[in-house]
Amino acid sequence: MPIRSALLAVVLVLPALLAAQGQGRGAGMGRMGAAQDGNFLDSSACALCHAAAPTAQALWSATGDDVSPYATWRGTMMANSFRDPYWRAQVAKEVSAAPPGQRAAIEGLCLRCHGPMAHHEARLAKEPAPGIAAAAQGRLAQDGVSCTVCHQVHAEKLGTSESFSGNLDIRPERRIYGPYPDPAFQPMRMHTGFLATHGPHVQRAALCGSCHTLFTTHVPGGKPFPEQTPYLEWRNSVFSDEGGAGPGTRTCQECHMPDQGALRIARNPRGLDFNIKTRPQVRAHTFVGGNAWMLDLLRANREALGVTAPAEALERNARATRRQLAHDTATVAIEAVAREPGRLRFAVRVTNLTGHKFPTGYPARRAWLRVQVRAGNRSLFVSGAADEQGRIAGVADERTLPHRDVIESATQVQVYECVPADAGGRPTTFLTRMAAMGKDNRLLPRGWRGDAADAAAILPVGVEGDADFRGGEDVVRYAVPLPEDQGGSLTVVATLLYQSVPPAWVEPLRAVDAEEARTFVRLYDASGKTPETVAVTVAIVE
Repeated sequence: MPIRSALLAVVLVLPALLAAQGQGRGAGMGRMGAAQDGNFLDSSACALCHAAAPTAQALWSATGDDVSPYATWRGTMMANSFRDPYWRAQVAKEVSAAPPGQRAAIEGLCLRCHGPMAHHEARLAKEPAPGIAAAAQGRLAQDGVSCTVCHQVHAEKLGTSESFSGNLDIRPERRIYGPYPDPAFQPMRMHTGFLATHGPHVQRAALCGSCHTLFTTHVPGGKPFPEQTPYLEWRNSVFSDEGGAGPGTRTCQECHMPDQGALRIARNPRGLDFNIKTRPQVRAHTFVGGNAWMLDLLRANREALGVTAPAEALERNARATRRQLAHDTATVAIEAVAREPGRLRFAVRVTNLTGHKFPTGYPARRAWLRVQVRAGNRSLFVSGAADEQGRIAGVADERTLPHRDVIESATQVQVYECVPADAGGRPTTFLTRMAAMGKDNRLLPRGWRGDAADAAAILPVGVEGDADFRGGEDVVRYAVPLPEDQGGSLTVVATLLYQSVPPAWVEPLRAVDAEEARTFVRLYDASGKTPETVAVTVAIVE
Protein backbone atom coordinates (compact mmCIF):
# COMPACT_ATOMS: atom_id res chain seq x y z
CA MET A 1 0.00 0.00 0.00
CA PRO A 2 1.43 3.46 -0.87
CA ILE A 3 2.43 5.58 2.13
CA ARG A 4 -0.24 8.24 1.51
CA SER A 5 -2.97 5.58 1.29
CA ALA A 6 -1.68 3.90 4.43
CA LEU A 7 -1.85 7.21 6.31
CA LEU A 8 -5.41 7.75 5.13
CA ALA A 9 -6.31 4.29 6.37
CA VAL A 10 -4.84 5.12 9.78
CA VAL A 11 -6.90 8.32 9.94
CA LEU A 12 -10.11 6.42 9.22
CA VAL A 13 -9.42 3.44 11.49
CA LEU A 14 -7.71 4.99 14.54
CA PRO A 15 -10.79 6.53 16.26
CA ALA A 16 -12.60 3.18 16.26
CA LEU A 17 -9.46 1.37 17.35
CA LEU A 18 -8.90 3.72 20.28
CA ALA A 19 -12.52 3.38 21.36
CA ALA A 20 -12.33 -0.40 21.18
CA GLN A 21 -9.21 -0.41 23.36
CA GLY A 22 -10.57 2.16 25.84
CA GLN A 23 -9.95 1.33 29.49
CA GLY A 24 -11.59 4.21 31.35
CA ARG A 25 -15.18 4.91 32.20
CA GLY A 26 -17.23 6.38 29.41
CA ALA A 27 -15.31 4.66 26.62
CA GLY A 28 -17.20 5.07 23.37
CA MET A 29 -17.63 7.45 20.47
CA GLY A 30 -18.04 11.19 20.95
CA ARG A 31 -18.84 14.09 18.69
CA MET A 32 -18.01 13.56 15.00
CA GLY A 33 -16.90 10.00 15.73
CA ALA A 34 -14.10 11.14 18.08
CA ALA A 35 -12.59 8.53 20.38
CA GLN A 36 -13.51 8.79 24.05
CA ASP A 37 -11.46 7.16 26.80
CA GLY A 38 -12.69 8.59 30.08
CA ASN A 39 -10.87 11.83 30.80
CA PHE A 40 -7.54 10.84 29.23
CA LEU A 41 -6.01 9.33 26.11
CA ASP A 42 -2.58 7.81 25.88
CA SER A 43 0.08 9.45 23.74
CA SER A 44 -0.56 7.33 20.65
CA ALA A 45 -3.76 9.29 20.01
CA CYS A 46 -1.86 12.59 20.13
CA ALA A 47 0.84 11.13 17.89
CA LEU A 48 -1.66 10.98 15.03
CA CYS A 49 -1.01 14.70 14.42
CA HIS A 50 1.93 15.53 16.70
CA ALA A 51 4.39 12.93 15.37
CA ALA A 52 6.38 13.37 12.17
CA ALA A 53 5.74 11.30 9.07
CA PRO A 54 7.81 10.80 5.89
CA THR A 55 5.23 12.52 3.70
CA ALA A 56 4.59 15.46 6.06
CA GLN A 57 6.33 18.80 5.77
CA ALA A 58 5.80 19.63 9.44
CA LEU A 59 7.70 18.49 12.55
CA TRP A 60 11.09 18.05 10.86
CA SER A 61 14.09 20.22 11.68
CA ALA A 62 16.30 21.86 9.04
CA THR A 63 18.78 19.02 9.58
CA GLY A 64 16.16 16.34 8.96
CA ASP A 65 15.60 15.34 12.59
CA ASP A 66 12.20 14.37 13.97
CA VAL A 67 11.53 17.17 16.48
CA SER A 68 7.85 16.45 17.02
CA PRO A 69 6.41 16.63 20.54
CA TYR A 70 5.76 12.87 20.49
CA ALA A 71 9.24 11.87 19.32
CA THR A 72 11.11 14.15 21.72
CA TRP A 73 8.90 13.12 24.67
CA ARG A 74 8.86 9.33 24.38
CA GLY A 75 12.55 8.87 25.25
CA THR A 76 12.31 10.94 28.45
CA MET A 77 12.07 10.06 32.12
CA MET A 78 8.61 11.68 32.05
CA ALA A 79 7.37 9.19 29.48
CA ASN A 80 8.95 6.33 31.44
CA SER A 81 8.05 7.50 34.92
CA PHE A 82 5.89 4.44 35.64
CA ARG A 83 8.42 2.02 34.12
CA ASP A 84 11.32 3.50 36.14
CA PRO A 85 12.66 0.37 37.91
CA TYR A 86 14.28 2.37 40.72
CA TRP A 87 10.97 4.05 41.54
CA ARG A 88 9.16 0.71 41.44
CA ALA A 89 11.78 -0.80 43.77
CA GLN A 90 11.61 2.11 46.19
CA VAL A 91 7.81 1.90 46.36
CA ALA A 92 8.07 -1.83 47.06
CA LYS A 93 10.58 -1.11 49.82
CA GLU A 94 8.32 1.47 51.44
CA VAL A 95 5.31 -0.85 51.32
CA SER A 96 7.25 -3.83 52.70
CA ALA A 97 8.35 -1.85 55.76
CA ALA A 98 5.04 -0.13 56.47
CA PRO A 99 1.97 -1.47 58.30
CA PRO A 100 -0.44 -3.18 55.87
CA GLY A 101 -2.97 -0.40 56.31
CA GLN A 102 -0.59 2.16 54.79
CA ARG A 103 -0.09 0.42 51.46
CA ALA A 104 -2.92 2.24 49.70
CA ALA A 105 -1.75 5.66 50.97
CA ILE A 106 1.87 5.05 49.96
CA GLU A 107 1.09 3.74 46.49
CA GLY A 108 -1.60 6.37 45.96
CA LEU A 109 0.80 9.23 46.71
CA CYS A 110 3.49 7.78 44.46
CA LEU A 111 1.05 7.15 41.62
CA ARG A 112 -0.08 10.79 41.55
CA CYS A 113 3.11 11.81 39.77
CA HIS A 114 4.43 8.55 38.28
CA GLY A 115 1.11 7.28 36.88
CA PRO A 116 -1.02 10.43 36.98
CA MET A 117 -3.61 9.47 34.35
CA ALA A 118 -4.61 6.34 36.27
CA HIS A 119 -4.74 8.29 39.54
CA HIS A 120 -6.79 11.20 38.24
CA GLU A 121 -9.15 8.99 36.23
CA ALA A 122 -10.10 7.31 39.50
CA ARG A 123 -10.32 10.65 41.33
CA LEU A 124 -12.63 12.17 38.75
CA ALA A 125 -14.83 9.08 38.93
CA LYS A 126 -14.85 9.43 42.75
CA GLU A 127 -13.34 5.97 43.06
CA PRO A 128 -10.41 4.83 45.24
CA ALA A 129 -6.99 5.36 43.69
CA PRO A 130 -5.67 2.15 42.14
CA GLY A 131 -2.62 0.42 43.56
CA ILE A 132 0.57 -0.06 41.56
CA ALA A 133 -0.30 -3.61 40.49
CA ALA A 134 -3.78 -2.65 39.30
CA ALA A 135 -2.51 0.45 37.51
CA ALA A 136 0.16 -1.60 35.76
CA GLN A 137 -2.56 -3.54 33.95
CA GLY A 138 -3.77 -0.45 32.10
CA ARG A 139 -2.34 1.72 29.36
CA LEU A 140 -2.92 4.99 31.22
CA ALA A 141 -0.36 4.35 33.95
CA GLN A 142 2.12 2.80 31.54
CA ASP A 143 2.11 6.03 29.51
CA GLY A 144 3.73 7.91 32.41
CA VAL A 145 3.49 11.69 32.49
CA SER A 146 1.74 11.97 29.17
CA CYS A 147 0.21 14.65 26.94
CA THR A 148 -3.30 14.70 28.38
CA VAL A 149 -1.96 15.16 31.91
CA CYS A 150 0.08 18.37 31.70
CA HIS A 151 -2.07 19.90 28.97
CA GLN A 152 -5.34 19.44 30.92
CA VAL A 153 -4.24 21.19 34.14
CA HIS A 154 -6.20 24.33 35.00
CA ALA A 155 -4.37 27.52 35.93
CA GLU A 156 -6.24 28.61 39.05
CA LYS A 157 -4.41 26.63 41.75
CA LEU A 158 -0.94 26.56 40.20
CA GLY A 159 1.81 27.76 42.52
CA THR A 160 -0.30 27.22 45.64
CA SER A 161 0.08 24.50 48.26
CA GLU A 162 -3.23 23.04 47.04
CA SER A 163 -1.50 21.94 43.83
CA PHE A 164 1.64 20.49 45.41
CA SER A 165 2.38 16.77 45.83
CA GLY A 166 0.73 15.94 42.52
CA ASN A 167 -2.67 17.48 43.30
CA LEU A 168 -3.26 18.60 39.74
CA ASP A 169 -6.43 20.56 39.03
CA ILE A 170 -7.75 18.44 36.16
CA ARG A 171 -11.47 18.62 35.46
CA PRO A 172 -13.78 16.46 33.32
CA GLU A 173 -13.98 19.07 30.56
CA ARG A 174 -11.68 17.48 27.95
CA ARG A 175 -9.85 20.72 27.23
CA ILE A 176 -6.24 20.68 26.02
CA TYR A 177 -4.35 23.85 26.95
CA GLY A 178 -1.50 25.04 24.75
CA PRO A 179 0.75 28.12 24.65
CA TYR A 180 -0.41 29.57 21.32
CA PRO A 181 -3.47 31.77 20.72
CA ASP A 182 -6.11 30.93 18.14
CA PRO A 183 -5.57 27.16 17.99
CA ALA A 184 -7.16 25.27 15.12
CA PHE A 185 -9.42 23.23 17.36
CA GLN A 186 -11.38 21.29 14.75
CA PRO A 187 -8.83 18.50 13.98
CA MET A 188 -8.21 17.70 17.64
CA ARG A 189 -11.93 17.76 18.38
CA MET A 190 -12.63 15.41 15.49
CA HIS A 191 -9.89 12.86 16.17
CA THR A 192 -9.80 12.82 19.99
CA GLY A 193 -12.84 14.59 21.40
CA PHE A 194 -10.63 17.15 23.18
CA LEU A 195 -10.97 20.90 22.64
CA ALA A 196 -7.73 22.78 21.91
CA THR A 197 -7.71 25.91 24.09
CA HIS A 198 -5.24 28.76 24.55
CA GLY A 199 -3.67 28.35 27.99
CA PRO A 200 -0.48 30.38 28.54
CA HIS A 201 -0.17 28.87 32.02
CA VAL A 202 1.45 25.78 30.47
CA GLN A 203 4.57 27.96 30.13
CA ARG A 204 4.68 28.73 33.86
CA ALA A 205 7.09 27.04 36.25
CA ALA A 206 4.19 26.52 38.63
CA LEU A 207 2.84 23.81 36.31
CA CYS A 208 6.00 21.76 36.87
CA GLY A 209 5.91 22.67 40.55
CA SER A 210 2.77 20.65 41.14
CA CYS A 211 4.68 17.36 41.07
CA HIS A 212 8.16 18.75 41.70
CA THR A 213 7.11 20.01 45.12
CA LEU A 214 6.42 16.86 47.11
CA PHE A 215 5.79 16.51 50.82
CA THR A 216 5.52 13.11 52.50
CA THR A 217 3.36 12.76 55.60
CA HIS A 218 3.55 9.10 56.56
CA VAL A 219 5.49 9.52 59.82
CA PRO A 220 2.87 9.14 62.58
CA GLY A 221 2.40 12.47 64.31
CA GLY A 222 5.12 14.08 62.22
CA LYS A 223 4.99 17.21 60.14
CA PRO A 224 5.13 17.03 56.33
CA PHE A 225 8.65 16.34 55.10
CA PRO A 226 9.93 18.12 51.94
CA GLU A 227 10.89 15.09 49.86
CA GLN A 228 11.71 17.31 46.88
CA THR A 229 11.31 21.05 46.29
CA PRO A 230 12.87 22.21 42.97
CA TYR A 231 10.00 24.63 42.37
CA LEU A 232 10.27 26.27 45.79
CA GLU A 233 14.03 26.56 45.31
CA TRP A 234 13.54 28.17 41.89
CA ARG A 235 10.99 30.58 43.34
CA ASN A 236 13.70 31.67 45.80
CA SER A 237 16.27 32.52 43.11
CA VAL A 238 17.10 35.22 40.57
CA PHE A 239 15.60 32.98 37.89
CA SER A 240 12.05 33.31 39.24
CA ASP A 241 9.72 35.41 37.11
CA GLU A 242 6.79 35.28 39.52
CA GLY A 243 7.50 38.84 40.63
CA GLY A 244 7.55 39.93 36.98
CA ALA A 245 9.77 38.86 34.09
CA GLY A 246 13.11 40.58 33.83
CA PRO A 247 16.73 40.07 32.76
CA GLY A 248 17.93 36.64 33.82
CA THR A 249 14.54 35.19 34.74
CA ARG A 250 13.94 31.74 33.32
CA THR A 251 11.18 29.21 33.89
CA CYS A 252 11.63 25.44 34.17
CA GLN A 253 10.43 25.10 30.59
CA GLU A 254 13.04 27.53 29.27
CA CYS A 255 15.90 25.41 30.66
CA HIS A 256 14.49 21.89 30.37
CA MET A 257 12.59 22.24 27.07
CA PRO A 258 15.07 23.69 24.54
CA ASP A 259 13.82 26.27 22.05
CA GLN A 260 13.67 24.75 18.56
CA GLY A 261 12.78 27.99 16.81
CA ALA A 262 9.78 28.40 14.52
CA LEU A 263 8.01 25.18 13.53
CA ARG A 264 4.68 23.69 12.66
CA ILE A 265 3.70 21.79 15.82
CA ALA A 266 1.25 19.45 14.08
CA ARG A 267 0.71 17.77 10.76
CA ASN A 268 -2.31 16.75 8.79
CA PRO A 269 -2.58 12.96 8.97
CA ARG A 270 -3.37 12.97 5.25
CA GLY A 271 0.00 14.59 4.56
CA LEU A 272 -1.25 18.00 3.36
CA ASP A 273 0.33 20.50 5.76
CA PHE A 274 0.07 23.76 3.81
CA ASN A 275 -2.65 25.31 5.96
CA ILE A 276 -1.03 24.53 9.32
CA LYS A 277 0.42 27.59 11.04
CA THR A 278 4.11 27.96 11.82
CA ARG A 279 4.49 28.75 15.53
CA PRO A 280 7.39 30.73 17.07
CA GLN A 281 9.71 29.44 19.79
CA VAL A 282 8.51 25.85 19.78
CA ARG A 283 9.98 24.00 22.74
CA ALA A 284 11.19 20.42 22.49
CA HIS A 285 9.41 18.00 24.81
CA THR A 286 12.75 16.51 25.86
CA PHE A 287 12.46 17.53 29.54
CA VAL A 288 16.24 17.27 29.92
CA GLY A 289 17.13 16.63 33.57
CA GLY A 290 20.07 15.02 35.32
CA ASN A 291 19.34 11.28 35.18
CA ALA A 292 21.39 10.06 32.23
CA TRP A 293 22.30 6.91 34.16
CA MET A 294 18.67 5.80 34.31
CA LEU A 295 18.10 6.56 30.63
CA ASP A 296 21.06 4.28 29.87
CA LEU A 297 19.56 1.58 32.11
CA LEU A 298 16.19 1.84 30.36
CA ARG A 299 17.85 1.61 26.95
CA ALA A 300 19.94 -1.43 27.91
CA ASN A 301 16.89 -3.23 29.32
CA ARG A 302 14.08 -2.09 27.03
CA GLU A 303 12.50 -5.50 26.56
CA ALA A 304 12.70 -6.55 30.21
CA LEU A 305 11.16 -3.27 31.40
CA GLY A 306 8.54 -2.96 28.68
CA VAL A 307 10.01 0.28 27.35
CA THR A 308 8.41 1.22 24.03
CA ALA A 309 10.63 4.19 23.16
CA PRO A 310 13.25 3.46 20.48
CA ALA A 311 16.77 2.94 21.78
CA GLU A 312 17.86 5.93 19.71
CA ALA A 313 15.42 8.22 21.52
CA LEU A 314 16.70 7.16 24.94
CA GLU A 315 20.31 7.51 23.80
CA ARG A 316 19.61 10.98 22.38
CA ASN A 317 18.11 12.15 25.66
CA ALA A 318 20.98 10.66 27.66
CA ARG A 319 23.43 12.64 25.49
CA ALA A 320 21.39 15.81 25.97
CA THR A 321 21.36 15.20 29.72
CA ARG A 322 25.12 14.81 29.89
CA ARG A 323 25.55 17.88 27.71
CA GLN A 324 23.43 19.91 30.11
CA LEU A 325 25.26 18.54 33.14
CA ALA A 326 28.61 19.44 31.62
CA HIS A 327 27.77 22.89 30.25
CA ASP A 328 24.81 24.40 32.10
CA THR A 329 24.93 23.05 35.65
CA ALA A 330 28.00 24.23 37.58
CA THR A 331 31.60 25.43 37.28
CA VAL A 332 34.67 24.91 39.44
CA ALA A 333 37.68 27.20 39.81
CA ILE A 334 40.95 26.89 41.72
CA GLU A 335 41.94 30.06 43.58
CA ALA A 336 44.26 31.49 46.23
CA VAL A 337 47.08 29.00 45.62
CA ALA A 338 49.92 29.24 48.14
CA ARG A 339 52.84 26.82 48.32
CA GLU A 340 54.51 26.42 51.70
CA PRO A 341 57.16 24.02 53.02
CA GLY A 342 55.34 20.74 53.55
CA ARG A 343 51.94 22.09 52.51
CA LEU A 344 49.95 23.33 49.53
CA ARG A 345 47.02 25.64 50.17
CA PHE A 346 44.33 26.55 47.67
CA ALA A 347 40.59 27.08 47.42
CA VAL A 348 38.02 25.52 45.11
CA ARG A 349 35.07 27.70 44.22
CA VAL A 350 31.96 25.84 43.03
CA THR A 351 29.34 27.95 41.26
CA ASN A 352 25.77 26.77 40.72
CA LEU A 353 24.41 27.75 37.30
CA THR A 354 20.97 26.22 37.75
CA GLY A 355 17.78 27.89 38.95
CA HIS A 356 17.42 25.56 41.94
CA LYS A 357 19.67 23.70 44.33
CA PHE A 358 22.22 21.35 42.85
CA PRO A 359 21.59 18.51 43.12
CA THR A 360 17.83 18.82 43.41
CA GLY A 361 14.82 16.54 43.13
CA TYR A 362 14.76 13.07 44.65
CA PRO A 363 16.84 13.09 47.86
CA ALA A 364 19.18 10.28 46.77
CA ARG A 365 21.09 12.52 44.38
CA ARG A 366 24.49 13.84 45.34
CA ALA A 367 27.48 15.72 43.93
CA TRP A 368 30.99 15.91 45.33
CA LEU A 369 34.45 17.32 44.75
CA ARG A 370 37.27 15.07 43.66
CA VAL A 371 40.51 17.00 44.16
CA GLN A 372 43.89 15.63 43.14
CA VAL A 373 47.41 16.95 43.58
CA ARG A 374 50.04 15.36 41.34
CA ALA A 375 53.74 15.68 40.75
CA GLY A 376 54.06 14.54 37.16
CA ASN A 377 52.30 11.17 37.01
CA ARG A 378 52.68 10.56 40.74
CA SER A 379 49.63 11.18 42.91
CA LEU A 380 50.43 13.03 46.13
CA PHE A 381 46.86 13.57 47.33
CA VAL A 382 43.31 12.73 46.31
CA SER A 383 40.07 13.50 48.09
CA GLY A 384 36.81 12.20 46.64
CA ALA A 385 38.00 9.43 44.32
CA ALA A 386 35.30 6.92 43.31
CA ASP A 387 35.82 3.16 43.19
CA GLU A 388 34.40 0.76 40.59
CA GLN A 389 31.15 0.42 42.55
CA GLY A 390 30.56 4.18 42.56
CA ARG A 391 31.45 4.56 46.22
CA ILE A 392 33.65 7.35 47.51
CA ALA A 393 36.99 5.73 48.29
CA GLY A 394 38.40 5.92 51.80
CA VAL A 395 35.06 6.80 53.41
CA ALA A 396 33.66 4.42 56.03
CA ASP A 397 30.04 5.63 56.02
CA GLU A 398 28.92 7.79 53.11
CA ARG A 399 25.68 8.75 54.85
CA THR A 400 27.38 10.54 57.75
CA LEU A 401 29.75 12.89 55.93
CA PRO A 402 29.59 16.43 57.34
CA HIS A 403 29.72 19.64 55.35
CA ARG A 404 33.31 20.83 54.98
CA ASP A 405 34.73 24.33 54.85
CA VAL A 406 38.36 23.17 55.13
CA ILE A 407 39.81 19.84 53.95
CA GLU A 408 43.15 18.66 55.25
CA SER A 409 43.20 14.90 54.59
CA ALA A 410 42.20 12.43 51.89
CA THR A 411 39.44 10.99 54.09
CA GLN A 412 37.66 14.36 54.15
CA VAL A 413 35.40 14.97 51.16
CA GLN A 414 33.00 17.76 50.29
CA VAL A 415 29.72 16.06 49.33
CA TYR A 416 26.75 18.22 48.33
CA GLU A 417 23.63 16.30 49.32
CA CYS A 418 20.62 16.10 51.56
CA VAL A 419 20.54 13.40 54.22
CA PRO A 420 17.03 12.83 55.59
CA ALA A 421 16.80 11.52 59.16
CA ASP A 422 14.19 9.44 60.94
CA ALA A 423 12.51 10.34 64.21
CA GLY A 424 15.61 9.15 66.09
CA GLY A 425 17.95 11.36 64.06
CA ARG A 426 19.43 8.46 62.08
CA PRO A 427 20.01 8.76 58.30
CA THR A 428 17.28 6.96 56.37
CA THR A 429 16.45 6.13 52.76
CA PHE A 430 12.81 5.33 53.65
CA LEU A 431 10.51 8.16 52.60
CA THR A 432 7.94 6.90 55.08
CA ARG A 433 10.41 7.41 57.94
CA MET A 434 11.77 10.83 57.02
CA ALA A 435 11.06 13.18 59.90
CA ALA A 436 13.75 15.86 59.62
CA MET A 437 16.66 16.95 57.45
CA GLY A 438 19.91 15.81 59.02
CA LYS A 439 22.04 17.57 56.42
CA ASP A 440 21.32 19.70 53.37
CA ASN A 441 24.32 21.47 51.91
CA ARG A 442 23.24 21.23 48.29
CA LEU A 443 24.47 24.22 46.33
CA LEU A 444 22.01 27.10 46.58
CA PRO A 445 20.80 29.00 43.50
CA ARG A 446 21.81 32.59 42.88
CA GLY A 447 19.64 35.15 44.60
CA TRP A 448 18.89 32.88 47.56
CA ARG A 449 17.21 34.58 50.50
CA GLY A 450 16.82 32.96 53.89
CA ASP A 451 13.67 34.96 54.62
CA ALA A 452 11.65 33.84 51.58
CA ALA A 453 8.08 32.63 52.05
CA ASP A 454 9.05 29.02 51.42
CA ALA A 455 12.36 29.15 53.30
CA ALA A 456 11.28 26.89 56.17
CA ALA A 457 11.03 23.90 53.82
CA ILE A 458 14.23 24.55 51.88
CA LEU A 459 16.79 26.05 54.29
CA PRO A 460 20.29 24.54 54.23
CA VAL A 461 21.19 22.35 57.20
CA GLY A 462 24.64 21.70 58.65
CA VAL A 463 26.47 24.63 57.05
CA GLU A 464 26.51 26.86 60.09
CA GLY A 465 29.72 28.86 60.41
CA ASP A 466 30.67 28.55 56.74
CA ALA A 467 30.55 32.14 55.50
CA ASP A 468 31.53 31.07 51.97
CA PHE A 469 28.48 28.85 51.53
CA ARG A 470 25.96 31.28 50.11
CA GLY A 471 23.54 31.85 47.28
CA GLY A 472 25.02 30.56 44.04
CA GLU A 473 28.34 29.22 45.29
CA ASP A 474 30.54 27.53 47.86
CA VAL A 475 34.27 27.88 48.52
CA VAL A 476 36.17 24.93 49.98
CA ARG A 477 39.70 25.49 51.30
CA TYR A 478 42.32 22.77 50.98
CA ALA A 479 45.46 22.40 53.07
CA VAL A 480 47.25 19.47 51.43
CA PRO A 481 50.29 17.96 53.20
CA LEU A 482 53.36 17.52 50.96
CA PRO A 483 56.70 15.79 51.48
CA GLU A 484 59.13 18.30 52.99
CA ASP A 485 61.51 17.88 50.06
CA GLN A 486 58.87 18.02 47.34
CA GLY A 487 60.13 20.17 44.52
CA GLY A 488 59.14 20.88 40.95
CA SER A 489 55.78 21.87 39.56
CA LEU A 490 52.53 20.45 40.87
CA THR A 491 49.21 19.89 39.12
CA VAL A 492 45.92 20.44 40.93
CA VAL A 493 42.78 18.96 39.33
CA ALA A 494 39.36 19.76 40.76
CA THR A 495 36.35 17.84 39.42
CA LEU A 496 32.68 18.09 40.38
CA LEU A 497 31.07 14.64 40.13
CA TYR A 498 27.41 13.65 40.30
CA GLN A 499 25.31 10.54 40.93
CA SER A 500 21.55 10.12 40.63
CA VAL A 501 21.49 6.72 42.41
CA PRO A 502 24.31 6.33 44.96
CA PRO A 503 25.24 2.87 46.30
CA ALA A 504 24.06 3.74 49.82
CA TRP A 505 20.51 4.08 48.47
CA VAL A 506 20.69 0.74 46.68
CA GLU A 507 21.95 -1.35 49.61
CA PRO A 508 18.65 -1.32 51.58
CA LEU A 509 16.87 -2.69 48.50
CA ARG A 510 18.90 -5.89 48.66
CA ALA A 511 16.98 -6.97 51.75
CA VAL A 512 13.51 -6.29 50.32
CA ASP A 513 11.48 -9.40 49.50
CA ALA A 514 9.75 -8.02 46.42
CA GLU A 515 10.25 -8.74 42.73
CA GLU A 516 10.53 -5.03 41.92
CA ALA A 517 13.49 -4.68 44.31
CA ARG A 518 15.19 -7.82 43.04
CA THR A 519 14.77 -6.67 39.44
CA PHE A 520 16.30 -3.26 40.07
CA VAL A 521 19.22 -4.62 42.10
CA ARG A 522 20.00 -7.10 39.31
CA LEU A 523 19.95 -4.35 36.68
CA TYR A 524 21.95 -2.01 38.91
CA ASP A 525 24.67 -4.60 39.56
CA ALA A 526 25.06 -5.17 35.82
CA SER A 527 25.24 -1.46 35.00
CA GLY A 528 28.15 0.96 34.80
CA LYS A 529 28.67 3.06 37.90
CA THR A 530 31.04 5.78 36.76
CA PRO A 531 29.75 9.09 38.16
CA GLU A 532 28.91 11.91 35.78
CA THR A 533 31.48 14.69 35.35
CA VAL A 534 29.80 18.07 35.78
CA ALA A 535 32.83 20.36 35.73
CA VAL A 536 36.61 20.14 35.86
CA THR A 537 39.50 22.60 36.11
CA VAL A 538 43.29 22.34 36.31
CA ALA A 539 45.93 24.58 37.90
CA ILE A 540 49.71 24.30 37.56
CA VAL A 541 51.67 25.31 40.65
CA GLU A 542 55.35 26.13 40.24
